[in-house]
Amino acid sequence: MRWHPFFLNPGMPAGGVDFRGYMASIKGDDNVEPMIQGVTKAGRQAGLTFNWDRVRKAPNTLLSHALIQAAPQETRNAIVDALHLEYFERGGDIGSRTQLATIALSYGVDPAALDDRTHLDEIAGRAEAARYQGISGVPLFIFDGRTAVSGAQPPSVLLAAIEAASVAAVETTDGTVGEVEASSGP
Repeated sequence: MRWHPFFLNPGMPAGGVDFRGYMASIKGDDNVEPMIQGVTKAGRQAGLTFNWDRVRKAPNTLLSHALIQAAPQETRNAIVDALHLEYFERGGDIGSRTQLATIALSYGVDPAALDDRTHLDEIAGRAEAARYQGISGVPLFIFDGRTAVSGAQPPSVLLAAIEAASVAAVETTDGTVGEVEASSGP
């Protein structure tokens, strides 16, 4: 799995904004509870916990992305899990350099990456390039560079995309084209 930076709101102030106010502005009215409950229900079905009562801020995630990208590839999934735990379960500010430095150190990542202007500019540029390519939401999964699935989807949709991407055309020695299938499962 490779993680790429993407900002849902590229204009988010560096210090973030009030979460509920921000969600109300996206939804167009102050009643954000149905939207929040829908995400909570979908998360529960996938084994995820959302403690929205603890979430106070919609953060600017530039520094979170900088932390992920500064980490060794084999550590990135664990860091993303730690960021999700910190934000969605504990209500922590994952735009805070102090909070992110603590996470970085717990995974052996030098927190100096959070202050490296060249690194931060590269992250912002990659996020802007993704938007320019037409990506408009997360999550976005691209399987084997062939099949894309956007948005929160049930496992059956993801499995179908994995299976579709695993069927590859292979040219044989006699010039004909055959199919090679990879199986999924435990």
